[in-house]
Amino acid sequence: MMKKEDLFASIVVFLISMPICLGVAIASGLNPVAGIFTGIIGGVIVGIFSGAPLQISGPSTGLAVMVLHVVDVYGPTALIPLGIIVGVAQLATGFFKVAHFFQATPPALLKGMLSGIGAAILLSQIYILFDLKMSSEGLKNIAGLPAIFGNLFTGNINELQTHSLILGAIVIVILALWSKGKHQIFELLPGPLVATVVASVLVLALGWEVKMVNLPENIFSKAFDYDYLGIFAALDMNFVLYSLGFAFVASAETLLCVSAVDKMARTDSNYNKQIMAQGTGNLVAGALGAIPVVGVISRSAANVEFGAKTKLAGILSGIWIGLFLFLPDVLAYIPIPALAGLLIYIGYKLLDIFHIWDYIRNRNKTSLIFFTTLCLTITVDLLVGVVGGFAVSILILVWDVLKFDLSVEQRGDNKVLKFNGKLSFLDLPVLSKKLKTQGLEDVSNLEICLREVEYLDPAILEHLDELKDKLESQGKKIEIHYNKFTMH
Repeated sequence: MMKKEDLFASIVVFLISMPICLGVAIASGLNPVAGIFTGIIGGVIVGIFSGAPLQISGPSTGLAVMVLHVVDVYGPTALIPLGIIVGVAQLATGFFKVAHFFQATPPALLKGMLSGIGAAILLSQIYILFDLKMSSEGLKNIAGLPAIFGNLFTGNINELQTHSLILGAIVIVILALWSKGKHQIFELLPGPLVATVVASVLVLALGWEVKMVNLPENIFSKAFDYDYLGIFAALDMNFVLYSLGFAFVASAETLLCVSAVDKMARTDSNYNKQIMAQGTGNLVAGALGAIPVVGVISRSAANVEFGAKTKLAGILSGIWIGLFLFLPDVLAYIPIPALAGLLIYIGYKLLDIFHIWDYIRNRNKTSLIFFTTLCLTITVDLLVGVVGGFAVSILILVWDVLKFDLSVEQRGDNKVLKFNGKLSFLDLPVLSKKLKTQGLEDVSNLEICLREVEYLDPAILEHLDELKDKLESQGKKIEIHYNKFTMH
């Protein structure tokens, strides 16, 4: 039985999702219809099989840069194998019941990823506002900024660019003001919808010539009309590896979103079932050549805030998006600069300047994880940023867990070296350096105590035995005491 709360929440989610679906498709270098298909699949297909009833899935602003990279390098048809590979990987994750391992993501890495995504979106959408071709490479987008802003400050921009900038600025201002509104109207009407409608009305009223959303005349003409075998045959191993990386990032974003929704709604979702639902959705998205499906926090939060009780709200939101496939003339009134302004605002919110300042000010180990992820995401891509962040996290973990302490006692020419903590082969360089500073050539008797060591790597013991043999050959007395239970 349909609950009125689900119906109302579905309408709100639809009104928020529709402009974002269109904007993400454009930011990904695709026709807007690709975003609409993904919105439908995320709502209906994922919603039906969902293990997280209140989560909303669809095209992700965060992964738009990764999709753009695939489109730039391999072409739009590469979305077919991308979606299918991602879908199969996610189905396998759920089948083997390992989805919960994605929760083992350091918060600093997650925040660095989100901030990097925000910066990448900002950079790419500036090019859309100026009616210029954006690149999937962050460094190229950064390199082109001085020329863009130089033309802006000198007034060397054409009429279309001027109108686009004005529309983008109006959308950003409306969204910023709408988020601060206290009246009930600000809660009932989503800011993205209001900003998009205002921009559309301005274009019509003033007769401005700007780029508008343009859907194909026959939207379904190319659905399933692909040479699937030929497309897969043209793939290389780099594409497969990138697709698996994409699956990892998309799955992590989805399951972190599930965790956040569970906290907001006090629900208990089935992670493995949800990732299998995402995998099913991505198989369909791949078959249609649409953008991969991801669980998205902004639309999921709105679903919870507006009272959704069951997965019916998400399913209905996908149906409402689908209805607009039959109203292409309505979508043709939406200016592309308005969608760019919407994504710039979203990018700024994700960038979160205050979090960046906190990490600059603290200068601790988590700051290193954050800035590694942030910088690599901006300059290379999201996948490299996440891998780099994880690599730094693991190195820090190894450094913290496998470190040791050394205390020294000396009585005349007798010396005792007492170790505690954990000694692994990774500690060999530091251990060797510390031993060289102990002046061992000046002692007659040396005792090395390892009784309080929690973990003793055979490589360490071998190094100490070599030291013992060397010193004993010089006529010194050496004793090594260790706890045999710590040896591995």
